[in-house]
Amino acid sequence: MSRVLVIPDLHLPVEHKHAIDFCVDVYNQYECDKVVFIGDIMDNHAISFHAKHPNCPSAVDEFYQVMTSLRQWYDTFPVADVMIGNHDERVHRLAESVNIPSKYLKPYAEMWDTPEWNWVFETIIDGVYYYHGNKAGGNTPGLKKAMKIGMPVVMGHRHSVAGIHYNATPMCLYWGLDVGCLIDRKAWQFEYGKHIDNKPILGCGVVDDGFEGQFVPMKMEKYK
Repeated sequence: MSRVLVIPDLHLPVEHKHAIDFCVDVYNQYECDKVVFIGDIMDNHAISFHAKHPNCPSAVDEFYQVMTSLRQWYDTFPVADVMIGNHDERVHRLAESVNIPSKYLKPYAEMWDTPEWNWVFETIIDGVYYYHGNKAGGNTPGLKKAMKIGMPVVMGHRHSVAGIHYNATPMCLYWGLDVGCLIDRKAWQFEYGKHIDNKPILGCGVVDDGFEGQFVPMKMEKYK
């Protein structure tokens, strides 16, 4: 059984400047022994299918910016399960759109020089299902998925949704944990959300032995 630190969407290189410090503090405070990145590790704005922001660097420049940030995360958490998010997948999706087979592309671990990270779309740890949550919607997307598959779920993707919600049946109790994000919401990459009422919720998740999940908010007064 494990105590899992769940690191939410980072969108490197525009994660919150204290995101690593916060995650290390939570890892130590809760005595975690396993790490899961829930997806959207990098933003990949330059290779988006959407219109590019005028401040967007070239794809090559963005790649090296991501690598600089990613190296710090890899050095801090050298062994982890990494869920592949929709932003992480952009390289493969773009290649697929022009009929380039995936075998022509490097695996994620090789592409990002993270040999000890296990890049997957989903995983189950101690009976809890972890995935990024591509295309998920609603106010309680984690619980919605949990009700669909009949087991506890941890997911990211929705920056403005965080916390745990429960559902009980005559036979069992299960839950869905949404872990928010750790982005710098003032970065130009997130200008699309500046007029949206629901702002990003910063924090991370902890799952204890597959029995209980919780969202740990990032206290802004501590990490200024």
